[in-house]
Amino acid sequence: MNRILILLLSINFALTAFAQGRSIPTTSKVQEVQAAELPEILPDSVKYRFPLFNGLSVSTNLFDPVMNLFKWDRANYEATVTADIHHRFFPQFTMGMGVCDEVSDDGVKYSIKAAPFFKVGMLYNFKYNDYRPDNFYYLLFRYGFSKSTADIENMHYTDGYWPEYGPTSVTGLDFACHWIEIGGGIKVKIAGPISLGWELSFRPLLSKGDAKYGDPYFVPGKGASKLAFEFNLYYEIFKKR
Repeated sequence: MNRILILLLSINFALTAFAQGRSIPTTSKVQEVQAAELPEILPDSVKYRFPLFNGLSVSTNLFDPVMNLFKWDRANYEATVTADIHHRFFPQFTMGMGVCDEVSDDGVKYSIKAAPFFKVGMLYNFKYNDYRPDNFYYLLFRYGFSKSTADIENMHYTDGYWPEYGPTSVTGLDFACHWIEIGGGIKVKIAGPISLGWELSFRPLLSKGDAKYGDPYFVPGKGASKLAFEFNLYYEIFKKR
C-alpha cells in the first residue's frame, strides 16, 4: 500500500512539474530571460527581472532649442544613445554642438560658433525590478568635454591703475573645458516607443584651459550656469523585454 501511495505521489509530482514547465530553472542565464514573466514579487533566487542587454534608445534634449526659439541666444543641440542593462544601469554617450550669440544688459556681446561637445555617463534606476518598468526615476552621473573659441565685443574694463577703458574686443579665446554632471530625473512612457524625461543636474567645471581673461560665460554641452534642466524625448529603437 505504501509503495502504491509513493508511486501515485511521484506521478502527481511529475505531472505537476510538466504542467509548470515554464517554472524558473536554476541557471542565471535562463532566469534573466524568463524574469519579465514573473509576478510582482521576485523569488529569492532571481536577482534581475530583465535580461542583461534589455534595450537601446536614442534621445535629445528639447529644452535648449525651444528656449532658443523664444528667449535665449544660446543653446545646446545634442543626441544621446542609451543602453539598458538589466533595466538598472543605463550607460550613455552624447555628442552635440553648442552655439552662443548673446548680448548682456550692458551691451557686451559673447559669441561661440557651433562648438562640439561630448559626454559619457550613466543613469541608475532605483526601480529596476519593478514589474511596471516603463515609468521610473533615476540618479545620473556624467563627464563632459568641449573645446570652443569665443569672441567678446564691446567690453569695458577697469584695471588697478588706469580708469575704465573701452570699448574693446577680445577674439579667439580658446577654452578646453571638462566638467561633471550629478543629478536626477524621471522618465515616463507616453505611447509605443516614445517616452519623455525631466532631469535636473549640478554641473561644476573641473578645468577650463588657459582662461587668462576669466571664466567662459557659456560652455557648449554644459551651459551658462552650474545648474541645468533638461526635457528629453526618448525613442526606443530596440527593446528585449
